[in-house]
Amino acid sequence: MASRNSKQDELYDRFKQYSGLSNKHLDFCRDVILAAEYRFIDSDGDSDSYSVDDDRLDIRVKHLKADGSEFTLADIPMKSLVDAIEDHIQMYIPEYRRTEVYKKVVEGVHGIKQTPKWDRQADNPRAVPQTPFSESRDPPESRKTNEVLFRKFASASELERETLAHIRGMIVWRDSARSNGTWGAIEWGTFEVTGGRLGPTEDHSLADVPNCYVRDRLMAAISADVDPDRGGQVWKIVFSDLTSSQIKEYAATIDEMERQAEPHKPAKTRKSRKSRGVFDRAMKVREIQYSRKICPQEAEAIMKQEELLDAIDDTINLAPNPSFTALKMKPDEFHPSCFSWRTKYSVSTPNTQVKGDAEATVPSGCDIDRDCDQVRAMIKILVRKGHWTMEQFTHALEGPRRPQITKFLEKRGPLQGKQSEAFRRCWDFFKRRELLGFELTDPPPRPSGLAREVRELTKLREVDPNHGTKRPSLKGSERPGKVRKV
Repeated sequence: MASRNSKQDELYDRFKQYSGLSNKHLDFCRDVILAAEYRFIDSDGDSDSYSVDDDRLDIRVKHLKADGSEFTLADIPMKSLVDAIEDHIQMYIPEYRRTEVYKKVVEGVHGIKQTPKWDRQADNPRAVPQTPFSESRDPPESRKTNEVLFRKFASASELERETLAHIRGMIVWRDSARSNGTWGAIEWGTFEVTGGRLGPTEDHSLADVPNCYVRDRLMAAISADVDPDRGGQVWKIVFSDLTSSQIKEYAATIDEMERQAEPHKPAKTRKSRKSRGVFDRAMKVREIQYSRKICPQEAEAIMKQEELLDAIDDTINLAPNPSFTALKMKPDEFHPSCFSWRTKYSVSTPNTQVKGDAEATVPSGCDIDRDCDQVRAMIKILVRKGHWTMEQFTHALEGPRRPQITKFLEKRGPLQGKQSEAFRRCWDFFKRRELLGFELTDPPPRPSGLAREVRELTKLREVDPNHGTKRPSLKGSERPGKVRKV
């Protein structure tokens, strides 16, 4: 069993000590690191089998190794743990404290760079303030981070989401410029920036931009994009460290710099003239990302599944197909349904686990009586017209992840995908529902036990004697009735 006083535990304890973040935040961060690293190691380090497009990380649960012992920080390679902590520091620790916190955390750790990545960026021409007001005049501990600055700007300006995405993307893209005049590449659909001064393959985010430069660009955006009637209010909210006269001077200075600057065209990764449909799709992906608080890659994967479901014909005949019964359900000795003492996900109620013998089980060797197109149509009906989401359905399969389900949905033809694990697990899910008597669009069963008794008691409530259900007669009952007042 891993030691609780491992070097990794000591490193994370130092991070907790010096970060200044709340215990709740730090515990959540630790759970995320453990879950992400466990998933990667569980895939044997195979980058083809590991993907951020998989379902969300299972956090705040115990992860077990092959020998049954718990997977802990001590099982994470030191470099991987330091990289995760370094990213967290850059995202959540104020800029003036980042380097100090990082150095205290990694002090004395052998084989780890003692200088954080943001201080190793020698080519950073926009780190020097361009005006007397570019650097915040608030005390260092009170200065707004880039993310806070942009959120306040977005809230106060009331600009459209696509306009805000464009402004944010252009701030990051401008900062990607190297001292030699070359630029990074920008993806117009999502405004993501790659390459530039951080390296030819490195992603460039708002956290990488110097705070003083973010302030300059937001001041320029207020003049160019915000309604003049709201401009004064936005100034005060974003630049609360400056007086009204200083704000006006700052705005005039930035306007003059904008007039003198030579226009540049961003490097392209695709054609700049996109159809409206493609742009709308990009905004839908971004909407998924924001609403679910997930990474862009995961949002793109969800959007792709939705498009694949749209293309599936759900009007085909779903009756059992005798000509397809040459395939048989393979026995799965590791599936939870094979053990009555283990829990498995219910096929009748989303996000619910039941004992292995609590619901119907498909016998091994049973004929698979529906073809691949029928199963794909059943998936579409379940998540579009039923009471399940795609995420709930994938969890209930207890095996295939989102990439495997997506590959199965991409195929067309009754035999296309028949050898995949995703097809067999999906068929097993629907067969178990069928054995339980559930149609594809049936709602989950009502809860039993106490909840049922409460409903029955509710039916016995007093009602208007001339309307609705009356209390059942107590005549013939062994229990004495209540004495009624006269």
